[in-house]
Amino acid sequence: MRALYRGLDDLWNGRAKRLNERLAAANLPVRVANLSSIWTLYYPQPSGYNWMLQYYLRAAGLALSWVGTGRLIFSLNYSEEDFAAVADRIVSAAEAMQRDGWWWNDAQLTNKAIKRRVLKEMLQARWASGSTSAIGSINSPRIK
Repeated sequence: MRALYRGLDDLWNGRAKRLNERLAAANLPVRVANLSSIWTLYYPQPSGYNWMLQYYLRAAGLALSWVGTGRLIFSLNYSEEDFAAVADRIVSAAEAMQRDGWWWNDAQLTNKAIKRRVLKEMLQARWASGSTSAIGSINSPRIK
């Protein structure tokens, strides 16, 4: 059992580093961070569409955890070949998403601007419906 844990952090940190290097070399706006074999995907570039990567990953054969759009928990006995297959799918999915135009760049696009836009759209939808109840309630015009 001890052999399984020997060098574990170095192994997974090295894998994360290599994948981040591949993503950066391909100029893809997604990175990974890890705590041993528990990983998360994050986005150094603001975009209102980052959440869509989960669907590209699914199309590439990777279904993410239900607790978020970017969490991966690897089995401790993943071989280099197993990990390479996952890394290839992550890169492939990110390349497809970039090819499809979801990660365009705009100097004025910031996370704060995205949050404001989403809030504005939510408020406009609520006012347009004439509803005074909470969004998505049984009084919503979408239910009628």
